[in-house]
Amino acid sequence: MPQKNCKQDFQLHLLGIPILSTMRKLLIIILLFSVVPDLIIWFQILPSLSIGWKLIVSAPTMLVLCFMPGFDKKRLSYLLRKMFFFALMILLIIPKLVFALVAWPFGWMAGLIAVSCVLCLLVYGFSHGWLKLTAKAETLHFKNLPQSFDGYKIVQISDLHLGSFARHPEMIKRVVELANAQDADLIVFTGDLVNYKAEEADPFIHVLSELKGKDGVISILGNHDYYFMPKVKNREKSIGWRLLFNDHFRISRNNDAIYIIGVEQIGKPPFEPKGQLDKALKGVPHNAFKILLSHDPTHWHVEVSLRNDIPLTLSGHTHAAQMRLGRITPARLIFREWGGKYVKGEQTLYVSQGIGGTIPFRLGAWPELNVFTLRKSQ
Repeated sequence: MPQKNCKQDFQLHLLGIPILSTMRKLLIIILLFSVVPDLIIWFQILPSLSIGWKLIVSAPTMLVLCFMPGFDKKRLSYLLRKMFFFALMILLIIPKLVFALVAWPFGWMAGLIAVSCVLCLLVYGFSHGWLKLTAKAETLHFKNLPQSFDGYKIVQISDLHLGSFARHPEMIKRVVELANAQDADLIVFTGDLVNYKAEEADPFIHVLSELKGKDGVISILGNHDYYFMPKVKNREKSIGWRLLFNDHFRISRNNDAIYIIGVEQIGKPPFEPKGQLDKALKGVPHNAFKILLSHDPTHWHVEVSLRNDIPLTLSGHTHAAQMRLGRITPARLIFREWGGKYVKGEQTLYVSQGIGGTIPFRLGAWPELNVFTLRKSQ
């Protein structure tokens, strides 16, 4: 019964009739994290505040309320709304929330000290954190992996958002050098090449063309790429990547083969679902070992995990909200699968935190590329 309900929810998303859209969830979260600190500050920490100071304290909340019609009626583009959300959370709401939670039990001086520490961390996230590139290695075991592919190495790169690195092109060069240093059999890119325009990729075409995998570089599009799809497709072709568009690619070793499946966007609104998994699988043997590239991990939860024929799915999209402390991250409020490895039965999902973002900021959720070694288990 739970699977049936999940499938019904997925069909509602495909029909463009989400039960509760992602953007409205974000609005509720923003209001909750903004209004509650206001009330604590007003009535518990500084009850003698004048009306004028109370209005100043509540300015972020009022800003959210002013933008509410734009969110609800989609008068603003999704990309601008996304930037607004992250900027508001990082710069205003989080410091105010920390102040309220610390100052309530320990006094306003302790609250100011806590906010000062938070601001220092935020400065680090804006100045250095978003350039702190890491490589995460993971060994994945599968019973039905063909013997010839035991030890096969895949490097996943996701969410480059090249427009964010216009003033730091060396970061993309480091990504390429680190990926090539892995001596991978295959490199995959799981979407979001650009932020706001396809031309953001132009300064990086040469360096990205230097990515080398023994079986090449395979890519799919992310939600940002769809705003400029024909131009982004042309640029990925110039780079030399093989773009999968509800399609698959066969890789052979001796008498064995695996299939890389690539689908278009399937996930949470407001993005129109374009992916067709059945179309991408057409012609692929049911018992073949398959690796699915799907940008939004929501797809794995609502469709892929209900099947039994796709052992490995690689996704990105969430960025782990570009902020995390261990397993604590705002991304958990929106996504069930937001970062790292998830296993259900014989199926595995890995969600990369990605490289870039529409806002040049990362704290804890450092930029990463992912290195997978496939092993055949007994």
